[in-house]
Amino acid sequence: MYTLITLFYLSFLIMIVMVWNKRRELHTGHPSMASRLGVKTDHIFQKAHVTTKKGLSYINKHTFIALAQWMAFHVLVRVRKVYVQLKHHFISNPHGKRMIDAVRGRGEIKKHGASFYLRRISGEK
Repeated sequence: MYTLITLFYLSFLIMIVMVWNKRRELHTGHPSMASRLGVKTDHIFQKAHVTTKKGLSYINKHTFIALAQWMAFHVLVRVRKVYVQLKHHFISNPHGKRMIDAVRGRGEIKKHGASFYLRRISGEK
């Protein structure tokens, strides 16, 4: 708990120092060390921003729906593959096969072991 409180106050202090540093930079007109380092990488971030903005401008209602359907298809195909593998592994075990048969309602219905409804639909009286 004390660690979280310490981290909060440390982060808060760093934010205050950053705001103070930016204020001083604006008043004096001299760029700080962080600003001088950032100038060298500004073109990279600007190009990434322009590329992202251009890519997102192509997405309208119809392309969004098509993209969502494409993504859902690929997610569901992978989920189905996992399901089929798990089912195959489960069926390969004799206990698993009996469990699946029990869940599906297959198997022998004994007079003393089934409910009234199951005995009635099985034909046994």
